Amino acid sequence: MFKLDNKKVVVAVIPFLILLTAWMLAMSAFVSNSELNVVFIAIPYIFAFFAMVLSVWFQHSRVFYAVCVLLISIAVLSSPGKLNPKAFKNGVSILIPVIFIILATVEERGITSRQGLIKGLVFIGMLLFVVIDAGNVKPWFERLKPMEFILGNTGNVQGIPVISVFLFFLCLCVLLTRYFIMSSNMDMAFTGAALGCIIILHFTQFPDILSLFSSAVFLIFIIALFEASYSLAFHDTLTGLLSRRAMEQEFLRIGNRYTLAMVDVDHFKQVNDRFGHQVGDEVLRMVASCLQKYARGGKVFRYGGEEFVVIFPKKSIKETLHILERVRSGVQKRPFIIRGPNRPKKRPKGNVLPPGGSEKIRITVSIGIAEKTEKMRNRTDAEIIEMADKAVYMAKANGRNCIVY
Repeated sequence: MFKLDNKKVVVAVIPFLILLTAWMLAMSAFVSNSELNVVFIAIPYIFAFFAMVLSVWFQHSRVFYAVCVLLISIAVLSSPGKLNPKAFKNGVSILIPVIFIILATVEERGITSRQGLIKGLVFIGMLLFVVIDAGNVKPWFERLKPMEFILGNTGNVQGIPVISVFLFFLCLCVLLTRYFIMSSNMDMAFTGAALGCIIILHFTQFPDILSLFSSAVFLIFIIALFEASYSLAFHDTLTGLLSRRAMEQEFLRIGNRYTLAMVDVDHFKQVNDRFGHQVGDEVLRMVASCLQKYARGGKVFRYGGEEFVVIFPKKSIKETLHILERVRSGVQKRPFIIRGPNRPKKRPKGNVLPPGGSEKIRITVSIGIAEKTEKMRNRTDAEIIEMADKAVYMAKANGRNCIVY
């Protein structure tokens, strides 16, 4: 579910800042209708090449096919040759939002997978249909009347067909809905790219504007791929928490005063052995959710297995005890129900569990705390982690579901 934080706001705004910058640069070019040099014309193709290389490297078929379709479309719009430019532009204005919607709704499975190759063949077929129609004597797409906007339709600035406007609007709705539900910054990147495509399709007669906004769209994809790779490297995919690698980076800037808590799920191996790894994963997600909810003022990391780490910068053990007690109590009180195979289809009224329908188990955690102070500056961060780990073993020896420091 969507959660608002400063990092997500910054990342979400980047595509629109890029488009705004491109618009400001394009306004002077639009007025002067200046000619472009060869280097400037080549910029979008350079950005597109890097976007394709990165998408192949990360096996991100969604960006790869979007960039491929846009690159071919922009190349043809720049030099239509024997193709009918109006028919091709109208066809592409329908094709792009449809492809964006497909890419948003179909599960990501990589470029070279069977599903990825099928998507590629479908998009090639759709693009060929537009090209073939634009090459006919009387193309069908040419008959579509453009929709007038604020700028109106002039000899150079032509609106896109009404159906294209509807499809782009539907595309933006799908992308924004996905962003708010799944909190995926890639959807916001595609939203910016879709808006950039709308501008491109309105100014196809201006090579400078076409080059600027094409570069902006491909740059949006490049930044989104880097952000996605960063998120993959520094976030745990199972729980959504910061990863162990992110914790190592945190130690480089945290200083010599902090409290570190090691949180270990009690009897986790028994849960895995009895109910399976799928239930074990749900337990880890539940504990991660409690840590994010109750560990206020601390940064939560997935350390490995059933272990989590919470770092409280510039706080002492005394200042964090009540917070960690709230975490321990919150996990203990959080109900964890395992749905059985014979459970009824309808949820029963009240808190009574039907026989054979579900099983309620209690999840608890043991917490070990260690503190680093200015007097302990010679101790490494690894030694502080080891101290907290030993405290966890003492907590388990004391009966589990407790805090030791």
